[in-house]
Amino acid sequence: MQKKYEIAGEVMGFFESFKGSRPAIDNDKILIVRGRSRTIIPLDEFESKLNEIGEILGGTELDASSGKIGEILKSGDKHIQESEADTGAIDEHGFIRMKEELELMGLVVGYKVFELPKFDVVIAIWEDKNEIPPLYVEVTVSEHEG
Repeated sequence: MQKKYEIAGEVMGFFESFKGSRPAIDNDKILIVRGRSRTIIPLDEFESKLNEIGEILGGTELDASSGKIGEILKSGDKHIQESEADTGAIDEHGFIRMKEELELMGLVVGYKVFELPKFDVVIAIWEDKNEIPPLYVEVTVSEHEG
């Protein structure tokens, strides 16, 4: 069975962002790791790279318009709140808002949500629209509810 750390490590290694990466949140139910890479991905390859890592993980991609994504984000927020004292109200649109804010700063953002047998995985990558390093990578590995 895959473990949270193995999944996050696979993603960070794939994007060559393992060195210097660190957990932003780490508890029994959720792991969020952020890192950056000197490797740049051509903007037109964001989609294919995200698909490739999803296949490596053995995940099933969830459609961006799927209601299930909102449930996964709510579940992730709940897992964060279980260990973080002052996180505020759950906001299922927070991720979309973050993407929009990064894009307003001249960054290009790509993300996908994958469902694995025991975990939900959200992978986000972003870089300067002029393809200037670094490439930022964030992976969230959250246990299924239930």
